[in-house]
Amino acid sequence: MLAQTATTHNLIGAGRTWNGIPTSCHFATVYWVFLDEFNRAPTQQEMVAIGDAQGAVGRWLPHGSRKSNPLTGSLTLTAGSILVFVRNNQAGHSCVAITQQTLGGFNQMSWYSAGGANHAYSAHPTNQLMWGSLNHRSQVHRVNAQEWYDLYEVPEYWAKALMRSWFQ
Repeated sequence: MLAQTATTHNLIGAGRTWNGIPTSCHFATVYWVFLDEFNRAPTQQEMVAIGDAQGAVGRWLPHGSRKSNPLTGSLTLTAGSILVFVRNNQAGHSCVAITQQTLGGFNQMSWYSAGGANHAYSAHPTNQLMWGSLNHRSQVHRVNAQEWYDLYEVPEYWAKALMRSWFQ
């Protein structure tokens, strides 16, 4: 399951790169999906073949559903799904739902009220998402930036199916 893969393989990218490739949040998400789908780590050639990790995550968006600020309680997700923060139709951040109400990801600094790790793995409860009000009620605010993001939840099976299709 993707949730377990993300939590047990969270030391990728020590020193901000993996085999010369910058380890962004999107890189980590794509890496974990590959690892979970093929039951092995990708090679450097395979990661290069996937292309820009932000673009790869963006290709999953049509298979996701937009999330909103819940009226009560915390946002509940399906464990193993991928959460993508979208602004101007571009993936700004991605991470994995490691439980129904906990997100695990790489470079999560400035995405949650309680901070996050820069160039490392961190996990955060969904109640640390900074939902807006009024015009931005269904969007999340990026800390220390005047930016608002829509949230999309992409089911694990779609991300894996698309990953597999890229290597057939």
